Amino acid sequence: MKKEVVLMNDKPHALVIGGTGMLERVCHWLVEQNYFVSVINRNREKFERMRKKNSMPDSFHPLTVDYHDGDQLQGKVAEAVTHFGLPDLVVSWIHSSAPDALPLILEPFKDRQEPWKLIHVQGSSSFFVKENTPVPETCAYRRVYLGFVVEENGSRWLTHDEIANGVIKVIQRDYKETVVGTLKPWSKRPQ
Repeated sequence: MKKEVVLMNDKPHALVIGGTGMLERVCHWLVEQNYFVSVINRNREKFERMRKKNSMPDSFHPLTVDYHDGDQLQGKVAEAVTHFGLPDLVVSWIHSSAPDALPLILEPFKDRQEPWKLIHVQGSSSFFVKENTPVPETCAYRRVYLGFVVEENGSRWLTHDEIANGVIKVIQRDYKETVVGTLKPWSKRPQ
């Protein structure tokens, strides 16, 4: 028997992994777009500082957990789904040290009938691997590769603002796959 979910808000729900770091501005932008944003974070104080920067701090919900801990991660995601419903949008930046985290986060979506979107943010070296991320048919999967910037005297990694701008552009324009910055020439990447 299916458990009835009584939602605590009527806004579209976004889940952001990496929202207190390089995707912080994406979280604030989503709130400006009228989303309620659940943020997977490891540090509650950092989350609170991020939340308080927004004029609508009640539009954020913390899911404080280390995503390397699969059981706790599943519990926190289940808590958010119970209170706020399945997210309409997932923005994911997960380090390669936690390969099981995204599949665990996406587990509740397997029977979802309504369309939803996953923005999968990945590091530059992932571009050359092209891993297969299995998602349900109702998922519009979008991939964002983080490159670097070539400058006159060398190269540098992207700033948080450049990353956030790229992710926001993907959400707005619905690009299927994009590179923020450049990946070529690979030999020019920062060392």
